Amino acid sequence: MRAAVRERYGRPRDVVEIKDVERPTPEDDQVLVRVRAASLNRADYYSARPFLLFRKAIGGAFRVPRRRELGTDFAGVVEAVGAGVTTFVPGDEVLGARTGAFCEYVAARLVAKKPAHVSFEEAACVPVAASTALQALRDKGGLQPGQSVLVNGASGAVGPFAVQLAKALGAARVTAVCSTPNVEQTRALGADHVIDYTRQDFTASGERHDVIVDIAATKPWRRLRRALQPGGRYVLVGAPGGGPLLGPTAKIGRLWLASRLGGGRLVFFVASFNEADLETVRELLDTGKIAPVVERTYPLEQVADALEYLGEGHARAKLVLTV
Repeated sequence: MRAAVRERYGRPRDVVEIKDVERPTPEDDQVLVRVRAASLNRADYYSARPFLLFRKAIGGAFRVPRRRELGTDFAGVVEAVGAGVTTFVPGDEVLGARTGAFCEYVAARLVAKKPAHVSFEEAACVPVAASTALQALRDKGGLQPGQSVLVNGASGAVGPFAVQLAKALGAARVTAVCSTPNVEQTRALGADHVIDYTRQDFTASGERHDVIVDIAATKPWRRLRRALQPGGRYVLVGAPGGGPLLGPTAKIGRLWLASRLGGGRLVFFVASFNEADLETVRELLDTGKIAPVVERTYPLEQVADALEYLGEGHARAKLVLTV
């Protein structure tokens, strides 16, 4: 089968290739899925690039990749099931997450049935990004109905889901921060107030929030504290950019240290994917409470181009590979 692989680290267009690899055989508790679409997440870009310490922090290796496969999110059709699987049968349309999803077939445990009215391209956007947004708001942010939420970085992969999930979880007011081209898209997702960061600094508005979910990490802690309610929670989900050694780790570290020295509740986390949360976001997708936003689709053969575009940091929504 065809799969996107890289044998070494570097710029995606220099190291990512499409090769023929052995088709997987499902274990007793796995299903074999014929992949129809797979979506990109920032971790896919980081896993290919030579950000040494950050790569180690997320489970990678220093010199050569521990695994050569790429990708996590997928949607497709069940081809076969393991001996112990009773909830799926061949022909079921599913979405899920599994390392090595940029390929034609994947053997996976973490899967859920795809809503019939949702396309494969849309379904492939959900597992990692929506689960990350859910855990950031509900588990790390402790969001309660009636509270105020600010999402800094409301475009891209996680941001649009964070805006929608904040409303679904009962937030009374959701403020979203994005750039000029994304204002209308973000407003359409249900944000009560949209701030164009090229025209206004959200930390200088005087408004305070119970929960801040920060995907962009564009402000120092001394200014972020101005936008946080006393006792509020600041959840750092991402930090684009960084140098070749530390990648985004340097920015994360500076914010964490400043919060400890200056007082405040900063939480940085790497999402933990599980069946319960996947089923939660699947139900929200089925009922229309969340809707994926797809910016571009690429054929599998153009995965390196898609990763390069993602790495530029200007993606407005999800990028999807069709297989």
